[in-house]
Amino acid sequence: MSATTPSASTTGSASAGRWPAVLCWLAVALEGFDLVVLGAVIPELLATEALGFTPEAATMVATLSLVGVGLGAVSVGPVVDRIGRRWAIIGCVIGFSVFTLLVAFAPNVALFTTYRFIAGLFLGAVMPSALAYISEYNKSGKTGKATTLTMTGYHAGAVAISLLAVAYSHNWHLLFLAGGIAGLVMVPLLIWKLPESEVFLIAQELKRNPAAA
Repeated sequence: MSATTPSASTTGSASAGRWPAVLCWLAVALEGFDLVVLGAVIPELLATEALGFTPEAATMVATLSLVGVGLGAVSVGPVVDRIGRRWAIIGCVIGFSVFTLLVAFAPNVALFTTYRFIAGLFLGAVMPSALAYISEYNKSGKTGKATTLTMTGYHAGAVAISLLAVAYSHNWHLLFLAGGIAGLVMVPLLIWKLPESEVFLIAQELKRNPAAA
């Protein structure tokens, strides 16, 4: 009987091993939520002319938001290699959460656009950072499956904000607040439960001590 019953340490290790996958999925889900929220609220912004929004202003915001996402995605590689996968993910979540919250309190279109562009930089960097992390952390040999599962988080977040928008699009501030607060609430959990990638740690050690290679 004892031979087939997993020990407490084995069970705890398995549970700890699931945290990185879960947290990366959640980070990507928040990315999907905060990226799609703009499209969900633009009709309401235009209908009420909130902050002085016009069709031209809405197009500008959407365009610059996507530009920010693209710039974040293509420029995050050197940052991830320098500070590590763990802190890149944590920094991205903090960054897009703070600026998503600021969007909710923007007093005019100009600041709304500025905050959204900066949030886009961090949002664009989340997916590459999470995929780099999970591909290195995964030890099952099924890296493709692990990265695909992580990417489903984006769609879950997008669906979540779409459903919320049906009920709360008239209060667009609330939707941005929800995305920002959810991200900040998740940060302590990331710091607590997300270890650094062993591949990154080994690479850093080899840089410090080339003779170890």
